Amino acid sequence: MPCWHGRSTPSVMRTPPLFLHFSVLSVIGVPLLVIAQTLPDERATPQEQPTDTVTVSARRAIEQRFDATGSLVVVDRKDIAALGAFSVVDVLRQLPSVQVTPNGQGGVEIRMRGMEASATQLLIDGQRVSSGKSSLPLDQLPSELIERIEVVRAPTAEFSGATGGTLNIVLRAATVKRETTLQLTNNHVWGQNAGQLYFSQSGPLGTDPVHPKADAASDTPPVKPWTYFVAASRIDYLIGSDTQRQTLSDGRLTSTTDTAGRYRRSESMLLPKVSGRMGASDQLTLRATLSQTEFDGTALASGSLWRDGTPYALNSQDMNDYQRQYLQVAADWTHRFDRSKLDTTLHGARSNYRLNRQGIVQSQGSPNSDYALSDEQRDRQWTLKSKLTGTDSPLLWSTGVELDALSLDALTQNTDTLRGSNRVEMGAKLQRQIIWGQNEWALPGKTTLTGGLRSETMILTSADASVIPERRMHFIQPSLHTRTAIGKDMQWRWNLARVTRNPAVRDLFNRTSPSVGGNSITNPDNAGNPDLRPEVAWSLDTGLDQRLSEQGHLGLNLFVRQLSDTLATLVTPINGRWLQTRANVGEATVWGLEADVKTGLAWAGLGRDWTLSSNASVLQSRMTSGPSEGNRIPGQARYTASVNVAKPLRSTGGLFGGVTLSLTGPTQLNTSAGITGQDHARAALDVYIGRVQPTWGYWRVGVYNIGNARFNRDRHYADGTGEAWQDRSSMALTPRVYLSVGTRFCGAFKPC
Repeated sequence: MPCWHGRSTPSVMRTPPLFLHFSVLSVIGVPLLVIAQTLPDERATPQEQPTDTVTVSARRAIEQRFDATGSLVVVDRKDIAALGAFSVVDVLRQLPSVQVTPNGQGGVEIRMRGMEASATQLLIDGQRVSSGKSSLPLDQLPSELIERIEVVRAPTAEFSGATGGTLNIVLRAATVKRETTLQLTNNHVWGQNAGQLYFSQSGPLGTDPVHPKADAASDTPPVKPWTYFVAASRIDYLIGSDTQRQTLSDGRLTSTTDTAGRYRRSESMLLPKVSGRMGASDQLTLRATLSQTEFDGTALASGSLWRDGTPYALNSQDMNDYQRQYLQVAADWTHRFDRSKLDTTLHGARSNYRLNRQGIVQSQGSPNSDYALSDEQRDRQWTLKSKLTGTDSPLLWSTGVELDALSLDALTQNTDTLRGSNRVEMGAKLQRQIIWGQNEWALPGKTTLTGGLRSETMILTSADASVIPERRMHFIQPSLHTRTAIGKDMQWRWNLARVTRNPAVRDLFNRTSPSVGGNSITNPDNAGNPDLRPEVAWSLDTGLDQRLSEQGHLGLNLFVRQLSDTLATLVTPINGRWLQTRANVGEATVWGLEADVKTGLAWAGLGRDWTLSSNASVLQSRMTSGPSEGNRIPGQARYTASVNVAKPLRSTGGLFGGVTLSLTGPTQLNTSAGITGQDHARAALDVYIGRVQPTWGYWRVGVYNIGNARFNRDRHYADGTGEAWQDRSSMALTPRVYLSVGTRFCGAFKPC
């Protein structure tokens, strides 16, 4: 829920920038294995910065952007409140160069700079998370749980690179401020209603901060108490789509279908966190996340199929349900030395996922096809990280190591009355061993230079060598970054790095899974590829950052990526069936220009509290070798843009609200040689309005996807016989209406 007073909730300690959320096992002389909490960047005070660019009154999010090692954009709680977001996805799709594409079953595909979804690294509190169904439901995290979101566009030595970029979602921290939040929401879509509940509480454990001596005039600083934060949410979410599809062969209509998908998804989450000091030099945080997901629904399709000019009725029914359980526990500990500090995190997570799918395809004049699918997956992960950072100089040095162990077990079984049954069982273990270091130097001309090197070894094993042979891979990631002050409120920066993207473990399994239901170019068989090689990219980012009045900012960034062994998905006709597999498809060049601005709107006569947030990106790419040479990277939008105008919520009362327009350009769909097409450009308009009643609470109404923007797609291809086909589809997600009422109490349940 937005803060009524218009600024982020204060915390016991200054919140760190992204690169300090990656605590690692440090090696300086001898290995140190401990458990610790990430703490703030120990840079010097703003006046001591060698770039001499910090304005003390500026917002923390802007200063993080200026001080970061690499290209960083930060969206904090004040920004999230202005966006009127109900979930993380509502925020992500308004970030520079972030492309969020929903599907008819409520999931989303997240791309940075138009590159593949797997080229975007997703982190929660600096910890890698999967975007698959087996992991935390990232897309439906309530916005009230988010402290800030960090968009890391350029890699450094400290974290594993991502050829597209990194999104780090930082969750709320335990704070000394006593606060209780309650929010009830109803969302209305497809003529149905679904309720949502969010509750959180924070404050000190025990008494408020006190002086160790009774003398009120004592100069001894107050003792900081242990603090806590706990949040619980239950979200019922109605999702679905109406899709119209036409298929033509050599210009003749061969089939039409109208599909209505209706689904209900429920997310239950509990997030407890406790933080405090153990003596003068040690800080400990204990945290956990428990999540459970339930999903069920049905897609009904009806249409016609033409054979020799004669139409035949075509009907299908597809029923889905899945359950997911996710548990994560972590302990963070920081120890401060005289001239350095040691941050270490021990993190463990386990998730279980089970999907059941069954359906029937009825075609007049052909036998019915009944099918069923059961897909189970279990993940287990342990991570130990620690990092040693110098604190006696505004010029930072840091070094660390990371040990990571992941085990994956999966079982897929499907049956079909026309093709029989199939069973695929997979199991693998992945180990990562990482060591890294980086240092910062002052150069002439108000410039700092940060150089880093990351070394990573991966070992992949399987109980069955015929499924996946043992693989041992080693990667080196060098990086250089500079910041140069240009006057008081502007800086120029550039970053050069080598980045490696590893294939997903499931893509390496030497197994083929038949499609569930009718095989087609949109529903192909799936095959693993144990010969996949990592994708390697040389990345260059350069740009300008400018502070504006009214705590605003302006950013301009130019990037270039040179890829080799580019990872992509190929769909090809083989023996009369469509087959999808991952492959290395050659070399590519990706480049683009990104701009973002945030400013007040007093100059437009709207008042000092009105804000404008806008961003735009122009994206380009070209395959320079391989089967798609000369084409763009599949799925990359030609441009993305977002404009938000908002009047923030104020505790003093009155109306608040905002409007957001998001644009996504057309994308090319050259997924394989001989297969072309595009997703058409689309726009989404969201509006919300509310009112604060002092001492009581607030209400808010939001309408999302005004105008029912459609996702239109055309695809052209040839089958195994050389016959030309065209596939057209149009998917509508329908407008969605939210109504929320909420309140916040401070202290002993006194209105804030």
